[in-house]
Amino acid sequence: MSVIEYNKALKLGEKEYHSCIAKGKYPYLPVLDDILSHVEVDAQVSLGLVEIPIKSIVGTYSAGRTTAFAGNFMPILESGSEFATKWGQLYDMLEEEGLRDPVKAYEFNNKFYIMEGNKRVSVSKFMDSVSIAGTVTRVIPKKTDSPESRIYYEFLNFYELTDINYLWMTKEGGFQKLLEYVADDSSRKWSDEERQDFRLVYTLFEKEFELRAQNKLTITAGDAMCMYLEIYGYEQLKERTQSEIRKDLASIWNEILMYNNGGEATLVLNPIAETQKISLAKLFPVDAPVLKIAFVHDKGVQNSAWTYSHELGRKYIQDIFKDKITTSCIERVDGDSAEDVLEAAIEAGNKVIFATSPKLAASALKVAINHPEAIILNCSMNINHKHIRTYYLRMYEAKFISGAIAGSLIESGNIGYLADYPIAGTVAEIDAFALGVQMTNPRARVCLEWCCLKDRDIKEEFQKKQIQLISGRDLNALLSEEKEFGLFRIQEDGNHTNLAMPVRHWGKLYEELIRSVMRGSYKDDDSAIGTQALNYFWGMSSGAVDVIYSRNLGAGSVRLLRNLRAGLRSMELNPFTGPIYAQGGVLKCEDGMELSPKDSVDFDWLVDNIDGYLPDISELKDEAVELVKLQRVKSKAQVNVTGDHTG
Repeated sequence: MSVIEYNKALKLGEKEYHSCIAKGKYPYLPVLDDILSHVEVDAQVSLGLVEIPIKSIVGTYSAGRTTAFAGNFMPILESGSEFATKWGQLYDMLEEEGLRDPVKAYEFNNKFYIMEGNKRVSVSKFMDSVSIAGTVTRVIPKKTDSPESRIYYEFLNFYELTDINYLWMTKEGGFQKLLEYVADDSSRKWSDEERQDFRLVYTLFEKEFELRAQNKLTITAGDAMCMYLEIYGYEQLKERTQSEIRKDLASIWNEILMYNNGGEATLVLNPIAETQKISLAKLFPVDAPVLKIAFVHDKGVQNSAWTYSHELGRKYIQDIFKDKITTSCIERVDGDSAEDVLEAAIEAGNKVIFATSPKLAASALKVAINHPEAIILNCSMNINHKHIRTYYLRMYEAKFISGAIAGSLIESGNIGYLADYPIAGTVAEIDAFALGVQMTNPRARVCLEWCCLKDRDIKEEFQKKQIQLISGRDLNALLSEEKEFGLFRIQEDGNHTNLAMPVRHWGKLYEELIRSVMRGSYKDDDSAIGTQALNYFWGMSSGAVDVIYSRNLGAGSVRLLRNLRAGLRSMELNPFTGPIYAQGGVLKCEDGMELSPKDSVDFDWLVDNIDGYLPDISELKDEAVELVKLQRVKSKAQVNVTGDHTG
């Protein structure tokens, strides 16, 4: 029997060997000694007795036996050899008694190289074993700035907490995400029960993923599981049967394909350019049903400037489209109830839903997957998905104008800047303001403060520095002359004078998106962009962003504002034109070069005329933590850009 099995294994080895030769690849087992001769090693650590995943064993430690095996660990020595006899004896023993003695192996970058026991591994791989016991020494390479090195060091932290070595991630941040999705405390070591539960769940998921992927994807089952957990959650996955996991994967497969292809998004910078405005009568025939649109907010209209600005947008489109649409406003929706609220909105007949907070993104995605007939958009940045589109505004353009005005109004001293949250988009706004200041007053400094920090009195901080000119909040829900917003100056008597204010005109964006739905072009774009996400990122050129000014602003500053506005609206002026230096004198953009809107999404640095820093999440107030976790800067996000598009 063992002779027959050896010959089967031999055929597999010869097939692999000849395939490698035909492709010009090395046909034998990789040798760790050779690999390490080109690597700087930081340390070697004994892991003791470990269950080694068979699929992760890729080579041998030294060159002694490497030519006895093809690259898939199947034998390539002739059937009548002493090697074949010993291989066959091992096969019989493993079939009757199982493996008694552990192999000896080295682990490098979570791949295993056998020092003693190559034939045992070969037989185990032939018998489709899942794992093999081995005494393992981990070889840790010096940490570098390469993505591969960063991922491996993330794995080391993951292994320290879980003792799990059978899954891998190809994307940075994946191991940390998995810890956050599975455990209530991502820094806590897992219990034996948690490890057993996870192994069972992962085994079912991995099987279904690999059946569907068919080795055609570059991402791993671990990567895909992270995406699955982002949508459905770990507790739900634990309750799912294998057939239910199969159905779930079918539903979200486009999301997984997008992630596999780099998680790219087509970034739409402007509404479509139309030669003439299409009348509502043509867009919406007389017999067409009224289009129902729901706006879902996480906070109340009267106590949130953000929600209030979107409510103005809702009222705007209701006035524009009149009886052709009906809109509703749903306030104070938290994460626990969001999914039910969105489901209810669809059941009530809403065909378009705008979820106006990043905190609603996860629920919006899950509901969109279950209801492909509905159009659901989420107001956020750096959240790329196929089933929902996101939208945001290039407020950094308005901040650039505000900064230029501020710089022109001050002869000496510093300018204050109050920021909301250290998230994607906000950093670009701060930098654009500072660059505007730098353009009109190279000597002025921008003092950065955050309203989301614990135990910090912002007014007191500005007073200490004798700052009188401040860029504050953009809009208040209930405006009055006493409220401090936009760019304002504090007078000697303690009162303040409002000068200019960046504004978000969400209604302009909502109008164009609704028109694209009415034209029937909204859904068509999904096929046009393939596996990419489609996100809207409009600025002053669309009319959705502007700067308004008060009668307190001098004529010269008004001319400056209008000139800069004209340049930004025509897109001939780019606030991020080099040379641009970050704090510490780091060159971020060379003289004459430009950073694009795509680049601005991922800014995680501050311009060199800013006094301040990007706070750590541990410094934030509790109510800010969730948003910052969702919208933190992702330095490796990828997007493509198109100028004219609506949907």
